[in-house]
Amino acid sequence: MPAEPTPPVAALPPAVRRGSAFTRLFQGDRGVVLAFLLPSLLLLVAVVLLPLAYALLLSLEGAQVTVVGGHGSVSGSFVGLANYAALFANPGFWQALRTTLYYWLVSILIEVVFGIGAAVLLNRRFRGQTVVRALVFLPWAIPTVVNANLWSMILDGDPFGGLNALLMQLHLTTAPVVWLNPSPVLAQVAWLSHALTAVGASLGMNWIIVGDEWHTLPIVIFLTLAGLQSIPHEYYESARIDGAGPWATFRHVTWPLLGPVLAVVLILRTMQLLRAFTLIYTLESTGLPVLSITAYQYAFTFGAFGQGSAVAFLIGVLALLIAFFYIRVLFRTEFVA
Repeated sequence: MPAEPTPPVAALPPAVRRGSAFTRLFQGDRGVVLAFLLPSLLLLVAVVLLPLAYALLLSLEGAQVTVVGGHGSVSGSFVGLANYAALFANPGFWQALRTTLYYWLVSILIEVVFGIGAAVLLNRRFRGQTVVRALVFLPWAIPTVVNANLWSMILDGDPFGGLNALLMQLHLTTAPVVWLNPSPVLAQVAWLSHALTAVGASLGMNWIIVGDEWHTLPIVIFLTLAGLQSIPHEYYESARIDGAGPWATFRHVTWPLLGPVLAVVLILRTMQLLRAFTLIYTLESTGLPVLSITAYQYAFTFGAFGQGSAVAFLIGVLALLIAFFYIRVLFRTEFVA
């Protein structure tokens, strides 16, 4: 006896249609995918979206914490965009923004140039390749706090500081140098000193960049190396047959195919750089104006959680804009062999 045909969805009662549409979401492969994604989505909402919404709400309030006799109290009311207006009217905020952008831009340039260059070299076969890769990756294995304290001892301005002691033993300097000096490197040249101060450059910031890149550049190298190894070797063979040189091969084969991987790496590093705190706070405490230190000061030094949340939210907006720029630039490259 032939089976009765199943009536079309439009012929079913409305309740049956609604129920079947909902249940179809959890049927077959789609249901398996949703079942595996649901815990991650709930975790994302709990640890990202809800705190982000709360930070935005807090930035629109005049939340102030007052501690008297060991007892704290929170006061404040909805103030709208007053916290943002106060930040934009504060010259210290703009100096912190310039210093943060300098920190981000110089670090990203170092990572793009040296990260891609080192990854290309490590992608070639040579004797001792495994050992060299392990040594390159070693600094990344050091915890962030340990790395911060390590560079604090190296850059100590006293004679027993690591770098000062080495230079004095080699008779390259006769007196200890304050390596974390917040003044520009060429402070004796007036116009150049003002220009460097305007963009947030200083001797202390440059050494902080060195310490941070020593710790994080290895992960950029290895993520870029993974992207290089995912490029099919046939593309390079075709470019070689067509007579393309090393630069032409890199420009028309490596760079376009590496763009998406590099975009992800740069987005992750940009978020880390804009909210960098541990190394800067360990080396300079609150003496170096960056946005993360500014948010910390507002919230935990002055008790102005509203303005601190406003600074933190602006950091997130800035990271989002830069990430959008990465995606537009690096995902638009076309493969031309």
